Amino acid sequence: MNMITNWIKCHQIVAFFIIAFAITWGLGFSYGALLNKGIYLLAPVAFIATCGPALAGIIISAVINTQPREGSKRTYGIAFIAAWGASSLVFLANNIFINHAPFSPILVIFTVVSVVPVAFVISMAYSRIPEVKRYLSSLVRLRGVVGWAFLALILTPALILLSIYINSLRGGQPITALSFPASGPALIGLVAVKFFYQFFFFNGTGEETGWRGFALPRLQAGTSPFIASLVLAFFWAPWHFFLWQAEGKPVFSMQYWVEQYVGLIPATFIIVWLFNRSRGSILVAGFAHAAANTAFAFLPGVDWFVLAAVNYVAVFVLVMVDRMWRKLPPDNPAVHREPLPEVEYQEP
Repeated sequence: MNMITNWIKCHQIVAFFIIAFAITWGLGFSYGALLNKGIYLLAPVAFIATCGPALAGIIISAVINTQPREGSKRTYGIAFIAAWGASSLVFLANNIFINHAPFSPILVIFTVVSVVPVAFVISMAYSRIPEVKRYLSSLVRLRGVVGWAFLALILTPALILLSIYINSLRGGQPITALSFPASGPALIGLVAVKFFYQFFFFNGTGEETGWRGFALPRLQAGTSPFIASLVLAFFWAPWHFFLWQAEGKPVFSMQYWVEQYVGLIPATFIIVWLFNRSRGSILVAGFAHAAANTAFAFLPGVDWFVLAAVNYVAVFVLVMVDRMWRKLPPDNPAVHREPLPEVEYQEP
C-alpha cells in the first residue's frame, strides 16, 4: 500500500486520469442500463460514474494530505445534510418541471438515494481532511468572484446567440424565430431549474471539480495554460464515451470524434481562462459549463460550424490578450502548490 501511495503522491496528474477513467468507464455500463433499459435502480451507480473526476481528485487529495484532521464531525455532517437536501430539491425540480414526471413518494425515494454521490462531493468542501477541504473550498465560495461568476453565466450563451445571429445573416433561421417552452417569469424559472440541474448533475460537481479544480492547477504548475487546455481537451472527450454510447451517438465514427474535439477544444480554453481569471474558482468554472449546456437546451437552431468559428475567434482573443502560452507564476492561486509536510515539535 505504501508503494501505491508514494506513486500517487509522485504522479498526481497521471493518477488522476487513471482513477477518473477507472471510475467512469468501470461503471459506464450503468448509463446504458439506465437510459436504454430503464433500470432505475442503477441510477446511483451512474451518478458515481459521472462524479469520476471529482472522486479522483478527492481520493488523491486525501492520499497526499500531511496534516492531521481538523474541525468537527458535526460540522461536516451538517454540510452533508445541507448538500443532500439542496441536491434533492434540484433533482426533483428538474424531473417535475423539465421532464414533467408526476410527483410521487417513489420519485422522492429515488431522488434522495440517487443524489448521495453529488451531496458527498459538495460536502467534502467542508471535509475534516485539510488538503481535501483546501482543494474543494472554492466550489462553495462566491465571495470575491461575483463578477467572474456573472461573466461565466453569460459568456457562452452570448457566443451561442451571436452564432445564431451570424447564421441568420447567411440565410439560416432568423434569431427572431426562436421559440421557447414558456415566456416571462415561467421561462426564467425553467432556465433556472435547468441551470442548477446542470451545475449539480454534473457539470460543476462531477466534472469541473476534477478537470479544472484538481487537474488544471497541477498541469499549470509545470506548463502554460495553453498546453494545459489542450491536455484537458484531449482527455475530456473520451471520458464521455460510455455516456455518449448510451445516448445513441455514433461513437465509432471518426467524423463524430473530430466534431467533438472541434467543439470541446475552444470550450476548454474558455473555461480554463475563466478559472484562471477567477483565481482558481471551481464555482466559476462550473457556472460556465452549466450555462453552456443550459443555453444549448433552450436555444435551438445552432449551426455548429458557425458556432465553432465564433468560439475559435473568441479563444484567439483570450489567448492573445492573456498570453496563455506563458506559464502562470507559482504563487498564482490557479497553480497547485504542494502542502507543507507536518513538522513534529520536539522539546529541547
